[in-house]
Amino acid sequence: MQTLKELINNSAQLYPNKTAFIFEDKRYTYEQVNQRVNSLINALHSLGVKKGDHVGILAYNCSQYFEVFAVAKAGMVTVPLNFRSVSAELEYLVNNSEISTLILEKDFIDVINSIRPKISKVRNFICLDAVIDNMHNYEQLISRFPSAEPTETLQPTDMAAIFYSSGTTGRPKGAIHTHKSLIAEMLLPNRDLSSKDVALCAMPFFHVGGSAAYMLPAFASGATIVVLKKFDDETALRTIEEQKITYTCFVPAMIIRLLDHPALGKYDVSSLQTIAYTGAPMPLEALKRAIKHFGQILIQLLGQTETLNMTMLLKSDHKLNGSPKEMKRLESAGKPPFEGELRMVDKNGEDVKTGIPGEIIARSDRMMASYWKMPKETTETIRNGWLYTGDAGMMDADGYVYIVDRKKDMIISGGENIYSREVEDVLYTHPAVVDAAVIGVPDEKWGESVKAVLVLKEGMQASEKEIIEFCKDRLASYKKPKSVEFWDTVPKTTTGKIKKNEIREKYWEGYERKIH
Repeated sequence: MQTLKELINNSAQLYPNKTAFIFEDKRYTYEQVNQRVNSLINALHSLGVKKGDHVGILAYNCSQYFEVFAVAKAGMVTVPLNFRSVSAELEYLVNNSEISTLILEKDFIDVINSIRPKISKVRNFICLDAVIDNMHNYEQLISRFPSAEPTETLQPTDMAAIFYSSGTTGRPKGAIHTHKSLIAEMLLPNRDLSSKDVALCAMPFFHVGGSAAYMLPAFASGATIVVLKKFDDETALRTIEEQKITYTCFVPAMIIRLLDHPALGKYDVSSLQTIAYTGAPMPLEALKRAIKHFGQILIQLLGQTETLNMTMLLKSDHKLNGSPKEMKRLESAGKPPFEGELRMVDKNGEDVKTGIPGEIIARSDRMMASYWKMPKETTETIRNGWLYTGDAGMMDADGYVYIVDRKKDMIISGGENIYSREVEDVLYTHPAVVDAAVIGVPDEKWGESVKAVLVLKEGMQASEKEIIEFCKDRLASYKKPKSVEFWDTVPKTTTGKIKKNEIREKYWEGYERKIH
């Protein structure tokens, strides 16, 4: 089996003069990128960085981000850091991951300097885009070193990267991905990504969805990769038009922002042939709007930091005028790729029947090797070769997977199981609702009762009574919210997932909530 070294070299040999990256006013061919990667590796060698050492990157999206991932060619391990993290969070991530070399943008100099005495294991600091005292400059550094190929011997099971979970509960956990798991993701079929594509990258690269599941596969396919430093709806639309983008990958919140943009109609997006979406649930009504506007060009990729891709809902399944069975599939996450397995199991690990909810467990070459420095959590998550996702789902007779809820988000009220996502899907059909979080709150009579926390669209109104009546007409009575609160905003992760744990804290203080 290949390692990233062979795969990167292969792309450079197949497409040497083709543009690999476009970032702001810079363009690099595949051959130039490979040479820059090798020069970076040789520069790091000069600083004492060797195979197995951890190299952190704290930056917005840029073309150099790929180069830092590619130090895996020499057996080094990349650790992408969330640029939205505050100083205490960064201190934990840097120390926990044992980063010895930190590559960062100038925008993050102050926060890193504020914790520099506390991250003593970091020996080398390299600034990407400025000349800073007590730090090396990235471009000056690589310009001084030759582009000779690294000579380290690699194995597919060697560590390549550590991706930290978004930390919706407790401390973020570092998922170790090997050359084997990343390549299995990069070469995943049915993604419709090829060397003919011009691929827009706007999802943050520190997140597994933006890098391992999109940027790296785009490079492996020989596409031209257009990098946006940060996502902005109008900039994305303008870039699609100007660069004639054929392929892009967004989280659902980004697609919704594009659909809601008042200038959407003035941009020519007809070059688009594929829009992949991942990272968070897509509300059904928003999905229908996207298909209506962009056409039948969407692909859903369902995965986790720990599993990478688990299922795919293909373009052929994104129909607006199909049979009732086909329309129902729009609510699904698709089927597992043929290079992977999914099962739905009960609390004893036994398979549940078709159509019955159970915990989703996965097995494929794309799953993580383990959590970094967390043996107990690893043992709880990976059992007999299967990764227990913590997601509740069910599979229909045709093999389509439906995500019912996060296991910890399931509400038990009066002995009845209530899946918060089912209630949220109904709430999102209300014309005034833009964000919905359904949680269980303490109830002396029923154990837990259903509460909806809603954010309304600007300029629109709704009352608690109206919302409850709206749900009553569309859900079994025991599932409808017993109470509704309206918030200006709800806390979210970087991929647009609502942080329900932070919402719950307000209501569960002084109570003990059992995870089902």
